[in-house]
Amino acid sequence: MAKKDFNEVLKAREERERQENARRAGENGMTLDDAARVKVLSPGMLVFKRFIRNKLAIVGSVILICMFLFSFVGPYFYRYGQTEVFSTYRTMNADYASAKERTEHVLYTLAETDAISSTARNQMNSNIKKMEDEGLNQLVTIDEKTGNILVVNRMGDNVYTLGLGQESQIGTYTVANIGKFNTKLGNVVFSSDPIPGEFAAAASAAYSAGQSVFEFDGEMYMFAEGAASKERNIYCTTNGTMKWSNGNQGDAVLEAIGENLTAGSFSLDGSAYSMTETAPGVYDVSVISGSEDYVVSSVLTFDPMDPSKQLSTAFKTQALYHLYTDGAFEADGQSYTISIDDEEVITVRDSAGNDIALGSTFIVRDSSGLDSLSMEFKEIVQETINEMDEKGVTVSSFVYPLPEIDENGQTVVDENGNTNMVDTEITITRKPLEYAITCEQTVYMINRFDSPTNAHPFGTDGDGMDILARMMAGGRVSLLVGFVVVILETLLGVIMGGLAGYFGGWVDNLIMRLVDIFYCIPSMPILIILGSLFDALQMTPYMRLFWLMAVLGFLGWAGIARLVRGQILSLRGQDFMVATAATGLPVSRRIFRHLIPNVMPQLIVSATMGLGSVILTESTLSFLGLGVKHPMATWGTMINSVAKSTESMIKYTYIWIPVGLLICLTVIAFNFVGDGLRDAFDPKMKR
Repeated sequence: MAKKDFNEVLKAREERERQENARRAGENGMTLDDAARVKVLSPGMLVFKRFIRNKLAIVGSVILICMFLFSFVGPYFYRYGQTEVFSTYRTMNADYASAKERTEHVLYTLAETDAISSTARNQMNSNIKKMEDEGLNQLVTIDEKTGNILVVNRMGDNVYTLGLGQESQIGTYTVANIGKFNTKLGNVVFSSDPIPGEFAAAASAAYSAGQSVFEFDGEMYMFAEGAASKERNIYCTTNGTMKWSNGNQGDAVLEAIGENLTAGSFSLDGSAYSMTETAPGVYDVSVISGSEDYVVSSVLTFDPMDPSKQLSTAFKTQALYHLYTDGAFEADGQSYTISIDDEEVITVRDSAGNDIALGSTFIVRDSSGLDSLSMEFKEIVQETINEMDEKGVTVSSFVYPLPEIDENGQTVVDENGNTNMVDTEITITRKPLEYAITCEQTVYMINRFDSPTNAHPFGTDGDGMDILARMMAGGRVSLLVGFVVVILETLLGVIMGGLAGYFGGWVDNLIMRLVDIFYCIPSMPILIILGSLFDALQMTPYMRLFWLMAVLGFLGWAGIARLVRGQILSLRGQDFMVATAATGLPVSRRIFRHLIPNVMPQLIVSATMGLGSVILTESTLSFLGLGVKHPMATWGTMINSVAKSTESMIKYTYIWIPVGLLICLTVIAFNFVGDGLRDAFDPKMKR
């Protein structure tokens, strides 16, 4: 029997043990040092296998992939954009025209001049009202800015002119000083003979009533400032002396001066006079002559007989100015005549005698404010309104033929090309300042809150924008905000937590106190204040989005910093960190090359779990109007657009329910993925 070599015996024994171990392990001959065995046991593969065994994590991953495709890829294939506004034709009871009685005077410029300031033009209406209240035909005023003399003349009913006048002094008027009135005691100290009767009582009553002028026993008196605060001088304006400059102008002028002294101007026999106080009780009296008109003002308007031919401003200006003069004028190279008949109808005719326009204070305009309606329609409207005023009703109607409009907004014509006219009921409703004229008509309008159709699968919102397109764009913004904010939080948290955990001591105390401060900061009030600040600064939607992400990231790093600090405190005393110190590696390399990578599993889980919270925060801020503004779409602003009342929430469920489901699915999906990663990275997992 041959002896076996000892080495051969050992090799045979090792081979038998290897085969036995393989058989027991059930690895079909795979040994511990095989490459396939090493690959199966790698940490990355173990984490991946644990993750895919979690069914909820897989569901969350699928949802997130669908959300990303929906938000970032979908807009490139969808036919509409998020800010594209859609319009349509709808048959509805809409405004057709409006009517009102013009009461405010409108100014028309006869000739350009800088001598009349804009302030004087703006005061034209108040001067006209004063003339109407006092029954004046002429009013002389001073332009406060230019110092020029202005003359307002009444040419006739509802027509006034504004011009410049030349002042020529005719004399000096000195009023008689009656005495002094004591405002505290209510008595009068006469400078000469006392006035008999209850003069003191009349003066006291006038002063108590706030009157600067009062009448007693057929004479006019006025108060003037006295030497003391409680003292007033009393002058008799109708008992004065006149020193004429160019001869006596007559007793009528003298009497008018005394009666109108406090008014500062008056008209007499076609001439205008002004009085200016030069000393207490002394007035320079001048006559105004040579008035040149630059502005004509009236409440009248002119309606063209042919609505297709609009009247120019020059036509209206010259027609008003010549209405009460010669009745003939030229405008736009044509000659016209204007007249008023016995029934006070104002008619403008051309040189051939054809009626061109009618003048009236009653205005009827179409819904766009243009003078495009026929004269027949205007007359019927005015007759109907007059009947309403007589009967005291606020709503009335009449039937009038209007062009037929189809559902596409096109005018319907017959076989001869003539427009089809349809008898339409016109309703007139009295409003506070005007009469609203409405009827059933096909209107081209923004397609607001349209229900889901083939063209718009989820309908349109209140601005006529496609909801599906805005859902895609809103998802892009919400996901972008979530990832950017989490990245900012993670970067700040890793840096601060890494420094605190590695150095310890006063660095750790300082950073942790800073973390405590950030934990105590009330985030929502700060975001509300910042939202108001952004509104005041009128930031663009993209700039608001940038600042929103920056602020949310800056306020949310404290939790990650505390997590990183705790992990580094447990790792920095281990052997591999002692080895890095022994080899002389710099501190930054030790922290960010050796410590931080060992904390990455926890950071990934924390970031994934935080993404859902950030998306909810952004949606809440946008819902409250503090986030991104219109027209940029976010899921929060889309819900906010219909969350005005319970009725709108019920009526527009097709808008907020799909958007709300997208928010819920996204947040739940991130939570599922976070839970799956947490379990996959947990070394205590049995599977």
